[in-house]
Amino acid sequence: MNKVNKFGLKRRPDADVRRTIRQNSGFGCVVCGLAIGDYEHVDPTYANAKIHDPSCMTFLCIRCHGKVTRGQLSKESVKNAMMEPAALKTGFSFEALDVGSTAPTIHIGPMSVKDCESIILVNTRPVLWVHPPEEVGGPVRIGAEMRNEQGELIFSIVDNEWRVRNESWDVEVIGKITTIRNGPGEIALVIRTEPPGDLYVDRMDMSIEGYRFWLESGDLYIRLPGGGDTQCAQELNFVGGTAAIVADNGGLTFGVGGGSLMMTMKGKGRTSRAIDTSRSRNSVCICGSGKRFKHCCGAY
Repeated sequence: MNKVNKFGLKRRPDADVRRTIRQNSGFGCVVCGLAIGDYEHVDPTYANAKIHDPSCMTFLCIRCHGKVTRGQLSKESVKNAMMEPAALKTGFSFEALDVGSTAPTIHIGPMSVKDCESIILVNTRPVLWVHPPEEVGGPVRIGAEMRNEQGELIFSIVDNEWRVRNESWDVEVIGKITTIRNGPGEIALVIRTEPPGDLYVDRMDMSIEGYRFWLESGDLYIRLPGGGDTQCAQELNFVGGTAAIVADNGGLTFGVGGGSLMMTMKGKGRTSRAIDTSRSRNSVCICGSGKRFKHCCGAY
């Protein structure tokens, strides 16, 4: 395959040009707003282009790009869309998750959660959750409101449709991976999908209602409001129950509403073990510390 045109111009623009095109288009197809696509020379076409000029290029999804190639969508219509990109009009670009009817596994760094409705709950406010299908045989419904270190909403999932806000400095989708940046070298969030349904948060630095959640060196850190204690989870696996992490009243609770919990907290001297979280919060903790469950493995 010829990777350059008659002027020796490579097909793929450099990183700065690609980022400018993404920003100009609102991080989505200028025609329909879909977030997965490619870069298109509009006028001149790639065959006649001598340079990659962002003002003469745009971002098109695979479907709209195919329509242009097949003559079903005119360059004139694309030019008009470049003046008012779809994602800039709605405020976000979007794509659908490939989700099955069985509960997915949600991964946040060292944490894996399955068959649990709320992955993170902050002051009764769900941050990441999985609802059952609306009808038998239908897909489960994943939802999320992910924020950056400043507490600004940057990524959401609404009934299996993921959305990225165009106020971000940069949003880049490569294959299964979506990377959101606050600025040069400042990665706010990296989301990876593994169809049908499994979702991975590989990078995160999020603040919500005074709590800060971030990933560092493979561990999950949570800082309490007002500069309080910082807790570090090196392993957290939760199956069943109603909530994996509950942050409220200035504290944290892990594994709520039954289910099986296995975790290791850094600096706490605990080893991973299965914990029956259906037991009373006032009962003696199964880990053998002698403390009540709510003051031991049930809360930090």
